[in-house]
Amino acid sequence: MVDAALISGLLKNLAPLIQDEFSLFWSFQKEVQKLSSTLSSISAVLEDAERRNVQEKDKQTEDWLRKLKDVAYEVRDIMDECTFEDLRLQVNRRNASSSTRIKVTNLITHPFSIPITRLKVGHKIKNVQEKLDQISSERQKLHLRESIHDSKLDKFTSNWRETMSLSSCNQVYGRDKEKKQIIDILVNCTSSAWVDKKLSVLPIVGIGGLGKTTLAQTVFNDEEITKHFETRIWVCVSDEFDIKLVIKAILEEEKAESCLEELQKKVRKKLSGKRYLIVLDDVWNENVESWDQLRSILDCGSNGAFLLTTTRKRNVAEIMETIQHFELPSLSQDDCWLLFEERAFLHGKPKPPNFINIGKEIARKCKGVPLVAKTLGSQLGFNGDEKEWCRIRDSEIWEISQNENSILSILRLSYYDLPYHLRRCFVFCAIFPKDTIIEKERLIQLWMAHDLIPTVNNQAIEDIGNTIWKELCWRSFFQDEKSDWYGLYEACKMHDLMHDLAQSVMKDECYTVDANSSSDGLRREIHHVTAMVDEFVKISVRSLKKIGGLQSLMLYDRYVHGKPICLSVLKELLALRVLQLSQEVQYQDLRYLGCLKHLRYLDISNNNQITTLPDSICDLLNLQTLKLNGCFNLKSLPKNTKNLVSLRHLYLESCIGLKYMPKGMGKLKHLKTLSLFVIGMKERDCQLDELKELNIHGSLKIMKLGRVSDASMERGISMAKKTNINELELEWRSDDEDDERKSTRDEKIGEALEVSTTSLKFLIMRCYKGVNLPKWVDNVNRDENEMIVLFPLLEELVIDKMKNLRELVSPSCWSTRAFPNLCKLCISDCPKLGALPPHLKALKHVTVCGECSDELLYSIWNLNGTLTHLNLSKLNNDVEHIFTVNNNMNGIEVVLFPLLEKLKIGGMKNLRELVSPGTEHSLIYAICIYLIAQS
Repeated sequence: MVDAALISGLLKNLAPLIQDEFSLFWSFQKEVQKLSSTLSSISAVLEDAERRNVQEKDKQTEDWLRKLKDVAYEVRDIMDECTFEDLRLQVNRRNASSSTRIKVTNLITHPFSIPITRLKVGHKIKNVQEKLDQISSERQKLHLRESIHDSKLDKFTSNWRETMSLSSCNQVYGRDKEKKQIIDILVNCTSSAWVDKKLSVLPIVGIGGLGKTTLAQTVFNDEEITKHFETRIWVCVSDEFDIKLVIKAILEEEKAESCLEELQKKVRKKLSGKRYLIVLDDVWNENVESWDQLRSILDCGSNGAFLLTTTRKRNVAEIMETIQHFELPSLSQDDCWLLFEERAFLHGKPKPPNFINIGKEIARKCKGVPLVAKTLGSQLGFNGDEKEWCRIRDSEIWEISQNENSILSILRLSYYDLPYHLRRCFVFCAIFPKDTIIEKERLIQLWMAHDLIPTVNNQAIEDIGNTIWKELCWRSFFQDEKSDWYGLYEACKMHDLMHDLAQSVMKDECYTVDANSSSDGLRREIHHVTAMVDEFVKISVRSLKKIGGLQSLMLYDRYVHGKPICLSVLKELLALRVLQLSQEVQYQDLRYLGCLKHLRYLDISNNNQITTLPDSICDLLNLQTLKLNGCFNLKSLPKNTKNLVSLRHLYLESCIGLKYMPKGMGKLKHLKTLSLFVIGMKERDCQLDELKELNIHGSLKIMKLGRVSDASMERGISMAKKTNINELELEWRSDDEDDERKSTRDEKIGEALEVSTTSLKFLIMRCYKGVNLPKWVDNVNRDENEMIVLFPLLEELVIDKMKNLRELVSPSCWSTRAFPNLCKLCISDCPKLGALPPHLKALKHVTVCGECSDELLYSIWNLNGTLTHLNLSKLNNDVEHIFTVNNNMNGIEVVLFPLLEKLKIGGMKNLRELVSPGTEHSLIYAICIYLIAQS
């Protein structure tokens, strides 16, 4: 299906490029003006063309839309070439020495002064103009009408309310009976049919969208199940039933040995003799032999071990079951209404009787399918027009009998109700394999790479993408949203039916290469290819040449660790905008990247072959995102990294071998993500003051702070304005640079940093030789009536190898509101650090490792009422007890650490008792039993 949303996005993004001053700059004014006029007249009839294509299934209109889409991509590539040329000249002008600057400046007015280059671009413009003239002529023959301005295209986020909760709803409607029945089977399997089987298998069967996974999740997390089973494991199986992948998921070892013999030994060792519950979600396998092989491997637990599976297919259930499968019924009309109502009438939204009546009719027609009720409720929750509610209620789509195709048709109602920008962002997700956990940050960067996000004045493109993400979550096009401990990482999944919907729209543009597909499907129209590396290497260069307009190539490494993949094929894929390589690549092959001038997104993470990157990568002037995470042996970045003028996100997590940053990093004015910054020793290396020019967001690790030069401090290294950093790691030096004489200098550098603490949620400080922490940690300068909250959002603090440090916070701050949200504290090798502040009321997890003072150790008692986890490791303190309890309690029994769930003590050779001698025996007995029970 050709979708107007994709074409609309292409044409809308071309308009500003074509109409601005660049038309003069490129010396193609007349040609470009004509191009703009033709595109405008064609854009005006898009809505009518889509109506005919979708509602009337008009083949001529569909063919017309397909031709238009192809030409729109061609026009975008031409404009891209011009933009690239502009960027190249900007870089040359910036880098030119004074002697050559005049010459470069003169060239700026005529970037295509080379005749052959101008001739090529002019020929391309003429060619697409001829195609557009033909398309315009066909438009008239089709009698397509111009539409009244579609407000949906411009109502961007007008209905979105930032206060709206986006977490998946915890309320599960209408499944209490089914949940109880399944729990009873899992816990009370005592009939003679079950007793003789060590491993029982209970499948849950139902059509897509009926709530099989949700029901399995509620069972899996039920308290009775948690207590009954020693081990619980969740495995998402999905389309490809690969025994190795299933076992790896059970072992929670993605990089486990790929030999099946080794894997089965490991998994049997893990499960042997245990009463375990393994959920295999979304099973499609119809191969009896494969299932029997997996079951025989897993059949090693005690009596009562269980596999709970979910599947859409009854024949799959019959292959797996040892217990009669559980057929999941549809929701009742009342429960369907409750689910619809929750989404349609948002937080306090009025419920006029007429809307309630219409809503109940719609809920009745959802035929008990929760996904449909939730999706339509979400759609209408954004629409207060009674006519629109009636249109959904009266749609002929409801008359189709209940099956998955009809559900897809119903979901299309919600899809076509979306504004164009949401539609094109949603269907792009067809590029991901089913059941992929989709990281929000990554998805937004991929949207950016393909110009799918509309521009809004005075808003960063990432912020607009974030709003689109939220809308798609709330409208139930995404589900299972998750975030990390700090709320910094967000991810989601797509329901299988939603994925099917996206694929049905993008079937002509997206192609997945796997064991079940062939290169025959690689047609000229394909723009996005996803492939497992072991399958991709089988494709011939001739097959790839057929798709010269390929824009995305995403390669996933399964469990093949053979020779590195060859990238010479990139010479044939010059239109690429996204390239992801999850396979090791040789340095010499990386040179082919330099020819990809359209590239916006490059991920070559986890590559241990490379120690540096070729200079040709710095020719990727359109590059927005560069990911090098886990490249452990990477020692340096190219010296001309500063030329990547479009770069917004540079990921260097776990690049532990990086020695320095190249000079000129401060010239990357658009850079928002910089996960690692290493200060070099030489004058030609980048110094810390260059960071002040950058507005870094998110996470930042600065290494080798001890190398900051006096000149750099004079120029200014203050981070006071960097209020968007919420994870910060500061490391002064490595262990081999230990020098006690650095104390005063470390304090001087620390003071000059002036870190903004207002947004920090996570802070690590390592190898600092100062006696006192910088003043920005211990800021007590305030007016008499002003209450300053130190680190108001900080949740985790790590202090490591700070051997001269005397105090965490000045005693004068102990009564202030310092660290009000600190819940994790880790102190390692800080032998002179004194007592912890007594006011840390939110602190739950404490780890003390290595040398520490007795004063610090004893002060942990102050946390008696809050701690849930305490880890004391490798302490050499010469103490016979840790805690001193006041024995004069008038007969009242004291409970030591009443909330403690886990206690770990190691390396304290002289420790005899936890509590000081003389404490009543009954108290000691009570304490020890409690700690052992919770450890």
